[in-house]
Amino acid sequence: MASNEGPISVAGALRRSTPDLIADALRRAILTGAINGGMQLKQNDVATRFGVSVVPVREAFQKLVAEGLALLQPNRGVTVTTISEQDFAEIAEIRCLLEPHAFRLSAPHLTPSRLTHSQKILQRAAATEDVYRRAELHWEFHRSLYECAERPRLLGQIAGLYTSINRYLLPVWSKVGLSANWIESHVAIIDAVRRGDIDGAEALIVNQISEAADRVRKDFRLQTLG
Repeated sequence: MASNEGPISVAGALRRSTPDLIADALRRAILTGAINGGMQLKQNDVATRFGVSVVPVREAFQKLVAEGLALLQPNRGVTVTTISEQDFAEIAEIRCLLEPHAFRLSAPHLTPSRLTHSQKILQRAAATEDVYRRAELHWEFHRSLYECAERPRLLGQIAGLYTSINRYLLPVWSKVGLSANWIESHVAIIDAVRRGDIDGAEALIVNQISEAADRVRKDFRLQTLG
């Protein structure tokens, strides 16, 4: 990741380690397509870019590898993983299996105050024009619906799926925007929970995953035709 720009200061952020800050910056670049799949991440180039030694860079790379955004390959070092329609389909499939389960476990414990908190997250998502920040808030919203399940391993698996699927969703959001009823469809989940319609809320979650998958598949087809 070479650049002619000067070092980026990472000293000002509170309670964030240097490896975390570097990983955050690289993650954003990968998820938004600024760094393409198959590209090699060079420790020395990244260290120069951030004005740090290679030690925190190495730790940042390890985080990206653990998240599935990068691969450590013999003789090639660390490279960004490539994307494919098959990979995307598998991510969507697993989400459809895990998220309803997490929601079912969590739903009995979703109090009115928790649901109000979830709705405020959506308001923040609607207010931002930064697609990366919106993606963060999208996961924060769904996490707020699942975290009462008290299944940290399950929640960790779902969080990883959101990171992976954002490589596919963010470019679509950047090109054509959100679906017309994106906010409303998420509010509908909260409304269903408030009515005690857990089956309806679960169906809405699965439908959202399926609709997003259809949009991404359409984008894949257009790229193939292009």
